[in-house]
Amino acid sequence: MLLLLCLNGGFAFAENNQCTGLIDNRCQTCHYKSCICQVLGKKSNWEWKNTVTNMMRHGANLSDAEKETVIDCLSSAPVGAEYICKN
Repeated sequence: MLLLLCLNGGFAFAENNQCTGLIDNRCQTCHYKSCICQVLGKKSNWEWKNTVTNMMRHGANLSDAEKETVIDCLSSAPVGAEYICKN
């Protein structure tokens, strides 16, 4: 059971790293993190999907898989998520 908990924690850490990497390298080319962090915990998955799709229309360079990762990450992040909002 302890191994399972460690593995689950490692998976969440890997997901957070992938998410912050995409936000840092793709979203921050046009937006400050503060702009993104202001709406964490306030938008639904559907609202983030619309937002990210719109940003892609404006030039955000994300593959389909990266798009889904960013949407899942942002829609599940709590208000002020440290792994996204810290500098």
